[in-house]
Amino acid sequence: MCASDRGADGGTSGTPKAFHTNDLMFAREELSRVYYPLRLDRTHRSRDFEFTMRTLTVGPLTIGRMSYGAEIVKDCGDLQSAYHVNVPLTGAVASTCGDQRVVATPRTAAVFNPVGHTVLDRWEAGSEQLCLKIDRTFLEDEVVRRVERPLRAPVRFRMAMDLTQPSTRAWLHAVEVLATELDAPGAFTSDGLLAAELRRLIVGGLLWGQPHSYQDALSELGASPQPRTVKRAVDLMHASPEVPWTVAELAELVGISVRSLEEGFRRHVGMPPMTYLRDCRLEQVRADLRAGSRPAVSVTEVAFRWGFGHLGRFAQAYRAKFGENPSDTLRFEEL
Repeated sequence: MCASDRGADGGTSGTPKAFHTNDLMFAREELSRVYYPLRLDRTHRSRDFEFTMRTLTVGPLTIGRMSYGAEIVKDCGDLQSAYHVNVPLTGAVASTCGDQRVVATPRTAAVFNPVGHTVLDRWEAGSEQLCLKIDRTFLEDEVVRRVERPLRAPVRFRMAMDLTQPSTRAWLHAVEVLATELDAPGAFTSDGLLAAELRRLIVGGLLWGQPHSYQDALSELGASPQPRTVKRAVDLMHASPEVPWTVAELAELVGISVRSLEEGFRRHVGMPPMTYLRDCRLEQVRADLRAGSRPAVSVTEVAFRWGFGHLGRFAQAYRAKFGENPSDTLRFEEL
């Protein structure tokens, strides 16, 4: 007996898909389709079989929550196309990847590399895991962008991830935000910009929080860019301060890495790029408020015009920079 709840579009990117079956062969086929080609079997200690899975694909990430009603063994071979992290919510799962082995629990996640024979040789009955698949090209491109040189070999993560450490706890919080979309799809699946930011947070957090073969290269400060490169980024902000620039977009446009742009702003401007952009916007707001009059001009309208989406934070930043409320600026210019 098996059943699946595919949703309106059959479980395509951005739409959660629920799947439940008592048929081991059907479960094997579905897992191979969503994740990787694999072999799935019950251990000698189990007879009955039950499998429940809910998955969501958001660009290069696939998040799934799954559990088995029987103790199983899963052989995925070399993953090849992806990096993968399993985070147990309950129970324990013993796994190997190449020459590394870990028993994953709610305190210890398992990180799998694309190269290295991957076997989950004892998934305890009733154990539930979050299973995060990260497209290999996406992750490796992110490393190349950060270290500013081609990779000599695939990134090789330490398999055991200590979830009690502050850095990995922060990473796990980002994964849990994505996992909430499995049950209640919202902004992170409907808004492309928010989804992109969450993807960067998850992949960046994994690179900074979990030891791997390029950790030292990522930790090295790159050479500071020439002032003219920083000036190009400054000119872009001044030309269009209302644009929702990100540091990554600015770095790409001026031809340097994110790390180098941030270091260049630290050395030559004295503040981070996004702080500088906020100040540019505040100056534009102040100029418009001084030039306007009530009721033709409203503070809210002007703030939105120059890229401030959160009025509370905008007002706080305005007071910190100019020593008065934005409404006071408008009122003063009317007198």
